[in-house]
Amino acid sequence: MRNYFLSLCGVLALIVFAVPAIAQRTTGEIIGKVTDDSGGVLPGVTVTLRGAAVAGAPTAVTSETGVYRFPVLPPGTYDVEYVLAGFGTLKREGIPIAVGATVALDVALKISALEETITVTGASPVVNTATSQVSTSYNKEWVQNAPVRRFSYFDLINSAPGVSQTSNLGSSTQATSLGSSTNENSYQIDGTEISSTPWPNTDAVEEVEVLQLGASAEYGNVQGAVFNIVTRQGGNRLHGDANVYLQNDALTARNTTQAFDRGRPYHREVWRDATVQASGPFIRDKFWFFGSLEYQRDWDSQPGADPVFPSKSDSRRMFWKFNYNITDKHRLLNGYHDDFYWIPGTTSAFDAPSTISLSHGHNPTPNLVYTGVLTSRTLVEVRYSGFWLQSSRDPNEEGQSSIGTRYTDDVSGLVTGAITQWTENRSFRYGVQSKLSHYADDVLGGSHDLKVGLQYGTNGNVTLTGPNDTVRTLTTGRRIGTTQLPYYQGTRAKTYGTYVDDTFRLGDRTTLNLGLRYDYSQGFYPSFPMLDQAGNPTGQLSAANDDVYDFSVVSPRVGMNVKVSSRTVVKGHYGRYYSALDRDFSAIVPSTTPELTFDLDAAGNRTNFTSQTPANLRVDPDRKNPYSDQFIAQVEQGLSPNLGFQVNYVHKRGEDFAGWRDTTGQYVQVPYVDSVGIDATGNTVPVWRLVSPPNNRIFLLTTPEGLYTRYHGATFMLTKRMSSNWQGVISLVLSKADGRIASSARSGPSSGQSSGSGTFGRDAAGPNDYVNTEGRLIGDKPVVAKAQVVYNFPWGITAAANVQHQTGRLWSRQIRPAGLGFPSPPTINMEANRGDRRVPDVDLVDLRVQKTFTIGGSGTRLDFFLDGLNMTNSNSSEGVASQLGTAAVTAFGVPTRYTYPRRLQLGAKIRW
Repeated sequence: MRNYFLSLCGVLALIVFAVPAIAQRTTGEIIGKVTDDSGGVLPGVTVTLRGAAVAGAPTAVTSETGVYRFPVLPPGTYDVEYVLAGFGTLKREGIPIAVGATVALDVALKISALEETITVTGASPVVNTATSQVSTSYNKEWVQNAPVRRFSYFDLINSAPGVSQTSNLGSSTQATSLGSSTNENSYQIDGTEISSTPWPNTDAVEEVEVLQLGASAEYGNVQGAVFNIVTRQGGNRLHGDANVYLQNDALTARNTTQAFDRGRPYHREVWRDATVQASGPFIRDKFWFFGSLEYQRDWDSQPGADPVFPSKSDSRRMFWKFNYNITDKHRLLNGYHDDFYWIPGTTSAFDAPSTISLSHGHNPTPNLVYTGVLTSRTLVEVRYSGFWLQSSRDPNEEGQSSIGTRYTDDVSGLVTGAITQWTENRSFRYGVQSKLSHYADDVLGGSHDLKVGLQYGTNGNVTLTGPNDTVRTLTTGRRIGTTQLPYYQGTRAKTYGTYVDDTFRLGDRTTLNLGLRYDYSQGFYPSFPMLDQAGNPTGQLSAANDDVYDFSVVSPRVGMNVKVSSRTVVKGHYGRYYSALDRDFSAIVPSTTPELTFDLDAAGNRTNFTSQTPANLRVDPDRKNPYSDQFIAQVEQGLSPNLGFQVNYVHKRGEDFAGWRDTTGQYVQVPYVDSVGIDATGNTVPVWRLVSPPNNRIFLLTTPEGLYTRYHGATFMLTKRMSSNWQGVISLVLSKADGRIASSARSGPSSGQSSGSGTFGRDAAGPNDYVNTEGRLIGDKPVVAKAQVVYNFPWGITAAANVQHQTGRLWSRQIRPAGLGFPSPPTINMEANRGDRRVPDVDLVDLRVQKTFTIGGSGTRLDFFLDGLNMTNSNSSEGVASQLGTAAVTAFGVPTRYTYPRRLQLGAKIRW
């Protein structure tokens, strides 16, 4: 006991002097116990590990309790050998290690006077007894053979159970996971927190892990899922591959009617994606490299849009990773990614080509990781990582001016004129992390895998924005508009975190996961140049604020795993998860120019100006940090040596979400009779009328009452590891997500579910954002079913399938009542978000067939494959042109944003 506490003190002393960052994991581990035939522990057994992902052949010696451990193993397949004099040698071959996995490999050696070796292949447990986390991993067989669009790595991570993309079109990077909102997720590349900005080449990915529930105390500032991709790395052998994927309009079907697309169905202008990868040793067992380059062009037009003006997306991506073994116990890893991109908005039949914007820029993303084995029981890791985004937003249409007026017609739903705004943006995120792990036997009646860490991170942006004037024609014929001069704006945040996490094994059947973390976050903004009417700096700087608000929170995590039998594990977990500081206070930055709202008379003159300036906005310094409590119950059952089944129930309770409150405006509640228009109910809806001057309102960003989330869900998942020529993941999630958050008001089915403050309770709506917005969340998906299968046939033929069914997203009928005293009529729900109106369900079937040829005896392989995407030619839509139920609106409920029709993708790959 005394030695244990001395060791723990040493651990804490070491980690205090390390510099902090963001939670990450890119490896797994093997831990086990060696016994004899009678169950007696065997100390002194030499255990040797071999695999392509490790240098040489690392060894471990079992402790006095017979325990051995191989930590920080890159994902892959390993062989383990056990040797002790007087006992027969045992070999365990083909042990798969996934990202974040702890494989318990307990073995028994037989007494033998002869030098004999027993080899067992592929016999590793399919249930995880070490953790109560709920995660899904996709190995390289799936990554290489998945029949997906391969626009970015989001096409891979969205295969996970219960994960629902906001959109299957364009460049969407938003997804909900088991009820959590899009802004609550964490996106990581090799452990680098990227907030979904950089998009690495899918052919550079080794494995994908989606950690959805029960994250340990190592993870802070994340309420949703952790999407983690681990990239490929070098080894002792020189390898490489080159890939090409092609689509065109001749290989594309039609899934819309003449009445809708007016003879302009979905048009595939061009799809070309070419990648090349190489890996190998600079110095054998010492210095390895991996590199990747990608060129991608994706030009298309949505149904009804003019194909002469397609959305033009282009990317040039580069990536490298170096692994350097300073010694066999000290290692360095350096990775670097950059994506030079041009990504347009998604076209539609209701948007003129001139209104579509084009985002372009690049995002260098470096990381540097040191891993040191201090003793056989103690491991330290220090990591630096970050990204720096440089981006611009301009018109997608060549020759179109960035400056102009944007026109919206509420009757027809048509949008014409200019883009919303032009921008020049610089964003960054970086941090440093230290983590120290210590393993201890026979302390307090069990073994401990203790992790202690410190974390520091900072992020921010500087954006020059040029809002264009807007003019909106209401259903009554009244015309209103907005105007605002260019301005600089930006915010900053910094976070400090520390945690203690212990995997406490009590005997052979019970494991406790005990964690506690503390986080301190602070939001602030610097000074910025003030601009004149022409957008030129005046020489003056706005005032800075180094403490807009801060959060100081403690998060407990408790889990228990009980091994009922060798194939059955029962698990439970409770954890509190706080959101990251959202930097949602940019509107108060004093360099922001006033936004003016006006009316237009019959002659086109602007009248009745009202203004909103940063002086009208405040931030409550005592606002609370939003959080979710997770309650999980789970059973894992091994059905066969390579087939596992799990079922879990999860309940999430989200509280303290942010919104705005008018602190000075005076309102009276008045009845509005919903008696006219499409689907009018005749019901009386209580709404709010503003009776004080609009210019005098002061809005406070705070934690208002009435914002919350609730989620109940059951997940059923069958996982088959690669054996007997096939592997697969089949899942079904049944759930209900309800509550009220910012995206519950004034949002449509193609909008992302967000728990950020947005403009909820502010501007033209005020307290009307509370009217009929409680109920199902936008991301509510009662049924999500998915299946991913890979099968290896004889003769070098491989087939893969990716099948999914998802309930369509909900939307509600809205009205803009006049005469409520606002500068422009507020958009108000006339019906609660019950989910009675939904866009069509998503039903997609994607298939791949691949034939492999081996060239001579060199080991070079040539693959030809055909991907069939949306093989049923589903015509489900993601949005509606208008939710306004006014009688004059012709676009009410008209489907928009049709899913891509059936496409055939041709591909070839050469591997050496």
